[in-house]
Amino acid sequence: MEQFFLDNMASSPPTASGGQGVDAGQESAERLDSDFNTTGGMSSFLNLSENQDQETSEDSGISISSKSLSSELQAENSVYFSALTSRIDEIGKKAQNLIEKINENRAVDQEILNNFQEKLMKKVSEVCQKVREQMFSRYEDNSRVMEMSLMELSEVLDRSSELSAELQNASVTLAAVSRGLHQAAAQ
Repeated sequence: MEQFFLDNMASSPPTASGGQGVDAGQESAERLDSDFNTTGGMSSFLNLSENQDQETSEDSGISISSKSLSSELQAENSVYFSALTSRIDEIGKKAQNLIEKINENRAVDQEILNNFQEKLMKKVSEVCQKVREQMFSRYEDNSRVMEMSLMELSEVLDRSSELSAELQNASVTLAAVSRGLHQAAAQ
């Protein structure tokens, strides 16, 4: 993993730290490349701790102090991690902004739904009132028709009662006539 960071540091673009980190990165990359090439393709830098213990490169003949290399690596790591941290912070801020925007949109949606519900309730109340008025109007119309029908029925029943009474009188009269005829015939 340390080798990965070294490789990334060596290949990273210039930063805003003034070029000092870039020069150190180039120097360490050149050192890594020269060490890689002189050992026949096998790098002697397997990890950071092995690199710090070795003070002189075996094939290059260049003397390297472990403190200067360590400070260079720390400077490179510092630049790399500060850039990484700022990028993470930027992504975090963007995510927070998106969450806030989503929450704002949800609040707007809730307000729209509340307004729609209020308007719908008002409209439903108006429609219910109109239906109620039509229903009562229909009741009144039906009541008038029923009242007229009941008056006609009452007149018919009164007339039927009168006819029934006349029929009964006629029946009594016929019965008296029939008795009188029987008596006259029997005598």
